[in-house]
Amino acid sequence: MLPYQRVVRKVKAQEIHMRDAFVYTDEEKGLYYLFGTTDVSDGAANVDPCFEYYQSEDLINFEGPYLAFYPERGFWGVKHFWAPEVHPYGDSYYLFASCKGGIGEDRGTCVLKASRPNGPYAEHSKGHVTLKNHECLDGTLYVEDGQPYIVFCHEWTEIYYGRVCALPLSRDLREPLSQEPLILVDTQRDYLPWIRQMKDPRVDKVGYLTDAPWLHRAKDGTLHMLWSSYSVKQAGGKGQGGYTVAVLTSESGSIRGPWRHRSALLLDADIGHVSMFRRLDGQLMLAGHRDDSRHGSESPVFLPLDDPSDIQLMKSEVTV
Repeated sequence: MLPYQRVVRKVKAQEIHMRDAFVYTDEEKGLYYLFGTTDVSDGAANVDPCFEYYQSEDLINFEGPYLAFYPERGFWGVKHFWAPEVHPYGDSYYLFASCKGGIGEDRGTCVLKASRPNGPYAEHSKGHVTLKNHECLDGTLYVEDGQPYIVFCHEWTEIYYGRVCALPLSRDLREPLSQEPLILVDTQRDYLPWIRQMKDPRVDKVGYLTDAPWLHRAKDGTLHMLWSSYSVKQAGGKGQGGYTVAVLTSESGSIRGPWRHRSALLLDADIGHVSMFRRLDGQLMLAGHRDDSRHGSESPVFLPLDDPSDIQLMKSEVTV
């Protein structure tokens, strides 16, 4: 039994306090399901942490929150229910979600399963499927030649220079097949003139952050990855010096790379943690959150993309 009663309401997107916004398009029902890190992601009072979603017909007017996942007693994650993503795979839907374990336990991304994209979801993987005994988060699913991978961030709070890594998963998505990761981004190894050191007073640490990998294969077969960090002011001659979105491209067309960083940022407008979806009319879109620097004021943002091989925002959509 749930410890409290949800009050479903009608709201505009900008009225929803949410980080890490993710949209799943249900073409059959003509609905968008909006997931993200919300006010109940860490629990409060008698409310345990859980995942919620909102639904919409037009990406402007939303209704919710509805429950997507409520952990059963004994679930390994106890707090920081962050960055949910929904992926169809086989004949089911899988929610990749980051959680923090108990005292002395890892942070990582686990896999939940449902028969519908909006849930309800249930525990599927054996705990988290990221690196064991390390702090990881923001896992996403990528499948290449039938082999599923989890692509995720090795936390800057542990290693100072954050990384984006990948591990092959079992075909049922229950466990990793290796603990030897592919390294896609290494903020110490890679030349990234735009990146700046982050200082987070909430954890009393500094370092170079990596967030939110998202892989996209363009129509011509080019494989890109988007990810977020923080930029120096006036990076590339413009920009706010806040949360940002960068792009790199696999020169081989495979997750194994080698990967080449794009010099120009895709977004430098205090918007980040993006993923992609298609609108019901077929338009390719970005979902993410805005106002990252104003903690407590973040809200979902949806931006249209051109659909060629190089990933560009529609002109005049965002001014930085």
